[in-house]
Amino acid sequence: AASANKRGETVIPTPAWFIALRVLQIVFALVNVALTGWWIHGLYYDELGFVIVCGLFTWVIAVYAILAEKVISCRRAYNTWAILALDGLMIVFWLAAMAATANRRSRFSVSVSATCTSDGSTINSGECIVYKRDQVGVATEGALGILSGIAGISALIMILFVVTFAYVCHYFRLSFAAHATNDPEKAAASATAAGVPGATELQSGMPPQNVNTQWNQQPVYPQQPVAHQGQIYDPYAAQNAGYTGAQGVYPQQVHQPYSPQGTPAPGQPY
Repeated sequence: AASANKRGETVIPTPAWFIALRVLQIVFALVNVALTGWWIHGLYYDELGFVIVCGLFTWVIAVYAILAEKVISCRRAYNTWAILALDGLMIVFWLAAMAATANRRSRFSVSVSATCTSDGSTINSGECIVYKRDQVGVATEGALGILSGIAGISALIMILFVVTFAYVCHYFRLSFAAHATNDPEKAAASATAAGVPGATELQSGMPPQNVNTQWNQQPVYPQQPVAHQGQIYDPYAAQNAGYTGAQGVYPQQVHQPYSPQGTPAPGQPY
């Protein structure tokens, strides 16, 4: 499970409102492409062509995200890393489309009187002449309003992708953290480190203690031989009164012959 989560194969479940956001991405992209198509029919700009490209990418990405999560037969195509990367890519694309379209709209700032005709082409069919001079880009107030609407819808789609990206990223992080705590590789690494001499592990911020070093620094006392049971006791033999240290054996007391003091026995010199 942990390795599958690292590869992005763990499905991040999403609520119904999240699917609604995906549907809104598709719908708003469709509206934006339709408005842009109307505009480039009369006058084409590269900025508007990029808006259409963003709309096509949005349809593909949103449909992929929905089918890969909700349709069982499409689960093999699901990958959390891919969804995060695609959402992040569309955030950048729609931000660029919004900025470029708004910049193009700001250039229409001079009121003119022009004569416009159409040559019947599918794209860039309008021809406008201002005071019988060279052809220039001319737009009515309604067309400029549509151009502003394209920029605004681009910003709205970008916000929708920000929300979906943030949701998937947050719950993927929680899933990643939950699987990391039960990762068998980390558990095996910890067990291996515990079996290596001198290897320590910091727990709860406590510094490692040099237990082995302190044990090795303790003095070692020589062990003394202990008399076995059944051995004949010789009171005149040399007694070993040495201290045996940690074994708890104490020196035996030697009983000396008792010589009473006082009146000597008959025949004993004074």
